[in-house]
Amino acid sequence: MFRRKPSLSQDMADWIAACFDWFDARFLAPPRPILPTAEFFKAGPGRDHKTAVAVLADVKRLLRYDLPIDLVPLARPPGEYRHSYQSMGEVGGTYQETDQGRVISYDPEALARPLGFINTMAHEVMHARLSGLQDQVPGGDDAHELATDLGCIIAGFGVFQLQAADDAGWSGYMTQDSRAFALAMFLDQRGLGAEAVAPHLSGRCKRYLKRARADLSHLT
Repeated sequence: MFRRKPSLSQDMADWIAACFDWFDARFLAPPRPILPTAEFFKAGPGRDHKTAVAVLADVKRLLRYDLPIDLVPLARPPGEYRHSYQSMGEVGGTYQETDQGRVISYDPEALARPLGFINTMAHEVMHARLSGLQDQVPGGDDAHELATDLGCIIAGFGVFQLQAADDAGWSGYMTQDSRAFALAMFLDQRGLGAEAVAPHLSGRCKRYLKRARADLSHLT
């Protein structure tokens, strides 16, 4: 009798849909989600720079980005001297373009949380992928960071976007509701159900996704 209010606005749902169209018109759309398994990632376990470089190589391969990117660790205090991982998550990585080339800087402590580290690498490589196109993405420059996160979901990294934010206890540029909605749209466009990603999501993230899948029919 009474329908639940959608978890995000119609304007946000329309923007997400427009970004799907924009990205899919320019980049090869993956047929299925990328999952945190050995099928997708060849980098072995570890917390050293060699592991970080291997993870970046995996992410570049999965995002089909071929240009060279240097990876350098940020000079930061060890994790035991910091207040919380939540404060670290906001500066887990940066992307820059210099006269010498493309550079991603990363927090070495982030390697302690592989899901979050992969998510950070995907976000920074997506910056590289969108270089020079920032004003063309729906929303323009003002929505660039949001579009970068969303671009990762459209490129298959939705599990990492949703779960890593939940693990870290902070939202980042997108809300969890908007991330879940984008992941639901990704699955819907490929004729996949929640079972395609559910084994890799926490109970809370599964609830986000369930609500988003219900919203999908009302907002699109």
